[in-house]
Amino acid sequence: MAKLKATRGLQSPLVAEFVFDVLNDEMVNASGTLDNFKTVGSHVFDAVYLPPGAVVIGGEVTTETAVTGSTAYNVSVGDATLATRYLGATDRVAAGRTPLVPTNLVSAGEQIRVTVAPTVAAATAGKISVRVMYVVRNRVTEVQTH
Repeated sequence: MAKLKATRGLQSPLVAEFVFDVLNDEMVNASGTLDNFKTVGSHVFDAVYLPPGAVVIGGEVTTETAVTGSTAYNVSVGDATLATRYLGATDRVAAGRTPLVPTNLVSAGEQIRVTVAPTVAAATAGKISVRVMYVVRNRVTEVQTH
């Protein structure tokens, strides 16, 4: 049996940000094909690389510029195992933010996947940011003496 001691090691949360322009940006999707964020249908992108041992502690999806053209613009945030691990499909047409829901999963180095799904018609404008806050297990950036 291991004898434990109180921790004195501290770290600041890390924040990764992925921002995309709905109309103008393209990216290689999770299947390895160049894809866009505007056409009707489901588009899956590996947006944030997490290191092994990372634990998501928060984050948000923010519509910075309202999405136009599409009836709904659903965004999900997860990983390759569960596409909705941190955020189920949420309409992000209007400006505003939706918080991510931490799950206490310790990452083995999986990427954070963002799925976008414009409906009815192609999106003609919009800007969305995805911010993921996380800590890395056993990482220490400073020590507290008492």
